[in-house]
This record gives sequence, C-alpha cells and structure tokens, in this order.
Amino acid sequence: MQKYSSGFTLVELMVTLVVAITLVVVGVPSMMDMYQAYRAQSEISRIQDTLRFARNQAVSYGTNVTVCPYKAGGCGASWSDGLRVYLVDAGGNQQELRVVEGINSDDTIKATGNVTFTADGLASSASTFVYCPAGEVDYSRSTTVSVTGIIKSGANGLSCQ
Repeated sequence: MQKYSSGFTLVELMVTLVVAITLVVVGVPSMMDMYQAYRAQSEISRIQDTLRFARNQAVSYGTNVTVCPYKAGGCGASWSDGLRVYLVDAGGNQQELRVVEGINSDDTIKATGNVTFTADGLASSASTFVYCPAGEVDYSRSTTVSVTGIIKSGANGLSCQ
C-alpha cells in the first residue's frame, strides 16, 4: 500500500513563483503609469475647481478676483507651491478667499500668468495651466481659461518646460 502525501513539490513551488514574479514585473509599471495619469487628472480638476470658484466669487462680490501662485503673505513665482485666490477690497487690502496647498514635490505646474476675473465673469487674459506628474509629458493634463471666462479641459501631452 502506498501512502500519498499532500503538499507541493519543489517543481510546483518554483513554477508558481515564476508565474507570480512575471505578473508583478509586468503589472507594476502599468500600475505606476495608471497612477500618474490619475494623479494628473485629479490635480488638473482641482485647479479647474479653484478657477471656477474664483470666477463665481468675482461675479458674486461684483469685483475683481485674482488667482496667483501661492506664497505666504502674497503671490509667489512657482505654481507648484499652490494657488491663492484673493480680491482687493474697497480699502485696497487683499482679502484671501482660498488657498490650495502645493502639489506632489515631483510634479510641476506651468501657467501663462495670473488670472484675474472681473465682476462680469470675464478673464483679464487667456491662460493655460499644464500639470505634469513627475515631469512626464506623456501623462500631462491641461486646462484653459478664455478671455470670456470659460474654463475647460485643454490638450493632453503638453510640456511643463
């Protein structure tokens, strides 16, 4: 009478490990690509929401509202530090309406300049914001602001340089 033992043989274990390692090697890079694309879409949506907020506040308050790069106490030079939304009140003082915190330190944002919305919802000038995750052009997303104040998604794959 033969006794059968239950369990894995060394060959079965090695085949299982080879299959698992192959799946990880193939799957992880595509997961990173998907993560970068999702992060870019999420951040460009946050920028769009901030621009829409600024436009709505300009119309609601009946005054100019500006979006600029964030810097403590004023406007900075780097959009990657975040966004600041403010208006200038009747006394000439800046009243901060919203601050959007900075982004992932590996990512970059390029914009064509500050955006000021007037009381009728128009923008001072057309502007484009480009978000590049980890500096990758392939996964970059953009949004545009027209002089009529319309905020919409722009082209993908633009450079942040």
